[in-house]
Amino acid sequence: MLNYMLLCLALLGLSSLASSSVPYARDGDIAVGDKWRPYDQVEIFQAGATRGLEGILELRFMPMLNDARGCFPYAAVDKDGAHGMGLKPTGKSGGDCRDDSKGQLYARVGTSNGRTGVMYSWYLPKVQTDTEHHKHWYLSIVVWVHSECNPAADDCNIVGVSYSSGAETYDTSMSGETLYSSGHNGTGPVKTHPIVGYDGQVKVFPSQDGDQHALGPPLISWEKLSLAARQQLNGFQYENARCPFNDNNFQESLDAAFNESFYTSLTSRSNKPSVPQPPPPSSRAKGPDLACMGQGPSFNPSNCVFSPIQDDGSVLDLTDAEAILRFMNVKTFLRYFKGSRADLTNTCVFYTKAVSPARKNVGLAITATKWACGESQKRRYTMWHLLPNAMDAASHPGVRDFYTPQKVGGWLDALRIAQEKYEATKPPGVVPPFNRYFQAGSQAMAEACYGDIVIVTETPSELAQYEPGKKYQVAGRTNVFWSHERPVIQRKVKAGEATLYVLDANTKKTYKVTDIDTFKIGPAVKLRRDLSSAYETSDIFERSRIRASGNMCKTSGLGSLRSGQDWFGS
Repeated sequence: MLNYMLLCLALLGLSSLASSSVPYARDGDIAVGDKWRPYDQVEIFQAGATRGLEGILELRFMPMLNDARGCFPYAAVDKDGAHGMGLKPTGKSGGDCRDDSKGQLYARVGTSNGRTGVMYSWYLPKVQTDTEHHKHWYLSIVVWVHSECNPAADDCNIVGVSYSSGAETYDTSMSGETLYSSGHNGTGPVKTHPIVGYDGQVKVFPSQDGDQHALGPPLISWEKLSLAARQQLNGFQYENARCPFNDNNFQESLDAAFNESFYTSLTSRSNKPSVPQPPPPSSRAKGPDLACMGQGPSFNPSNCVFSPIQDDGSVLDLTDAEAILRFMNVKTFLRYFKGSRADLTNTCVFYTKAVSPARKNVGLAITATKWACGESQKRRYTMWHLLPNAMDAASHPGVRDFYTPQKVGGWLDALRIAQEKYEATKPPGVVPPFNRYFQAGSQAMAEACYGDIVIVTETPSELAQYEPGKKYQVAGRTNVFWSHERPVIQRKVKAGEATLYVLDANTKKTYKVTDIDTFKIGPAVKLRRDLSSAYETSDIFERSRIRASGNMCKTSGLGSLRSGQDWFGS
């Protein structure tokens, strides 16, 4: 559990980074070391949030920007400390500055009047209005949050949003008009992302246009900026603009954005503007606490402890394989996928043995894990690795190890025995118990995914496990992937909630699926690179209540299987 007090955020190092470099002037603006870069050649930082609780807050409340007129956001500074030259305020207000691939979102967490605020800022290379007509401008909002004692990030709730109305001023009167998104494509589990509007003037405001066309440039926290970049932002002297989040201005900006009225109505827990809370834990609850399902980041194992129970309230009979299979349905699996983790990544990695004979594969589980957690150097995890494992079961009373269907004496031992009986006779038309168990998990995994979905396979040109009507669809063994994952993925792609890619396990080349009905693939493509590395995001999981880091990229879960091991039939 994250045992942090929000008060501690005030102690997280707001010290100034002084620079000994000599500044030089350019058109009234003075850059440290005279380090400049053309505005459209400033290389953006890859997405990176602060470690620990601060970073989780930065990601949880990250805003989306509807930019109707004027410039799109651009990166202000690169890793070498070179600042963008900006644009002369000529021509149209958005002339030559509406490239949505050049943007950056800057984030920093701090406190004012004992309250926690998350500042988000966008840099513009120019601004052209009746009152401001020059190079360089910053837009920003501050999301004010509240929680009871000993909070974790998912206990924090938005109480107000302040919108910048000038270089040093904020409007706090429009907070109640703010709409919230659940993230890109609207597929995240909880709406915690403010939708912000900009129309080419000096201020931002609550957008009423939804998030369909909103911008979401990569978020970089102050802490994750390079030392050279921080020194430039601390030492840069703007003739007309002001960087609101550098060491010199950050506290003043928070103080200017603060409004005590955001907190005056918080007289008790019951009137917090939060997502619905789960019912209190009960050893004889009626059902598996399904109220936890739709809460996303607010999922709290202390209130939603997993314990296998049936809908009538009786304890699950662990000697009855059929009872286990009835309980381990899609909703139960989804509770761990969507209810706890899906908001932390918008890329899912699947794998299929394709045409390899059963028990003769080349270790695609291992290949997929190594690519997702190492070779790709991106925040990409197979959702199977978010299942609770032995480490979770040992750390959290009531949490079951989902990786034990083959373990003698495990809580799924009845399934193992049922599987052995099936293997002895292999009756026609009967789906193996192990397949039934993972069919539910497979379907839930697909339901939890959005954004990019990557399938690792040996045969990218023939996705045998997904394509209908192939000889590999053996009548006696209902295929996990084809029968349960596939329809969900097809539905999500057709609805615009996901894009499907295929990764060749041998060459590591990636192809986009161009026809979701036939799984036809197009030419090789490069996946985007605006995601954090596995190393950067693993810290978030290491601090999570259910420690999924060990399940994803380390020594447990499917990634730990030896070559040739696999629990799925072909």
